[in-house]
Order: sequence, then structure tokens, then C-alpha cells
Amino acid sequence: MERIKGIVLRQVKFGENKQIVDLFTESRGRISIIASTGARSMTASQKQGGSRRRGSAYRLMPLSMVEFDCDIHGQDRLPYPHGITPYYIYCDIQFNPLKSALIMFVTEFLQNALKEEGANPILFKYIQDSLQWLDGTSQPVCNFHIVFLLQMTRFLGISPNLDGYSPVLFYDLMNTEYRYGQPPHQHFLRPDEAKVLPYICNMRQDNSHLYRFTREQRHRILEVMNDYYRIHLPSFKELKSLDVLREVFD
Repeated sequence: MERIKGIVLRQVKFGENKQIVDLFTESRGRISIIASTGARSMTASQKQGGSRRRGSAYRLMPLSMVEFDCDIHGQDRLPYPHGITPYYIYCDIQFNPLKSALIMFVTEFLQNALKEEGANPILFKYIQDSLQWLDGTSQPVCNFHIVFLLQMTRFLGISPNLDGYSPVLFYDLMNTEYRYGQPPHQHFLRPDEAKVLPYICNMRQDNSHLYRFTREQRHRILEVMNDYYRIHLPSFKELKSLDVLREVFD
């Protein structure tokens, strides 16, 4: 039996009162467990008091941050967790339509990007800290998802190569390099767009509100990032929640 900390990625109904829950965990990477669906939500007093009683009921939601005891070793079936409890409870996200839309987008993205991801505590901490920052910040969050997708390329080993930058060069998205002349395929940025890459790659969550994009520019950046992930992660599917974000931020 070991103590596991994880972030909920997906839940699928399993039988009458159970569900299969996919999580990205700190110590095990992506795993699946079987959990009861009979849990109730945390009460206001539990939230304020920070209740962590073993076995206390808690309703799992997308990107919930939970911890539990579980026997992973020697299992020939999905393990059952013991005492699922939250180690962080969102305060603002559920009441903020913009943040809620971003959570939906990040959930879909992580489901795609972390399909085969093993243990990676540094990546886990980045995701955890980013979500907690989104929940707690009072700054504008319209660029949160852009920063998140850009930073995730570093952890997944597909970060764009910015060596050899020049404002007159094309950027080859497939081979991740600046080059003279148009690449012999459709996955590239023309010089007027390619020159923006070093600019946006310097974005961080704490300074992202200082970057001003038009609606069309933000849509284009997300479109390119979606294509970039599909090129470099073969199992990555087109993100359907992009359409929702376009409507929310219009």
C-alpha cells in the first residue's frame, strides 16, 4: 500500500455505482483506478476547515487534486483506492465562467498529451502549480492556455527550436527550425508569423496579462499550437474545446 497524489483527468461510468478514473500522478504517471460514484461533495465547513479525514467523502471532478492509499504492485486488474481526499480545493474556478472554460480546455488537452506519460514529478508539479495559480489569481487569464501549451512542450520534449532566428525566415513546424524558403509541406509559419515565436515563448503566467493579442491573433496562435501537438504527438487528437474558448473570449 502506498500514498498517491494525483490530478483527475477523466471519469467513465463502470457498473451501477462505480467509475474508472484516469489520473496523472506524481509518483506513477498516468494510472487508472476504480472508485465509487456515491461520494458527496465537500461541505463549506470542510472546505474552510481543510478536512482531510481518512475515508471522507469527496466528489471527483475534472482536474481535482486528490490523494489516496492504493496497492499498485502485483495487480492483474484495476486497483481500488482507499480514502480519496482532496489536497487542494478550488475556490474561484467553479464560480468564474472564463476560468471554468479554461479548465475544460486544459482537461481535454491533458487527456490527449499524457496518454502514455510515466512518472514525472517535475511535470506533475508544473501542472499542479499552474492550476492553483489559475484558481487564485486576480490577473486577466485570457492568455493562460497559450502559456500552458507553450510550457508543456518543454516537459514533453517537443519544445520549438529558436536557434538561428531572423525576421525574414520561415519556421518549419515539422522539423522545428527556422529556414530560408518555404518548406516542402504545409506545416510552417511565414516570416510575418514566425517572427512572433521568440516573443510569445518568453511568456509566463505571471506576466502573460501584459501581452496584448487581438482575437484573431489569439485564435491563430491556438490553431498553430493544436497543429504542432498533432504533428509531434502521434496520438494527439484535435482539441474540440477550442471552439468553446473562441466563443468565451470573443
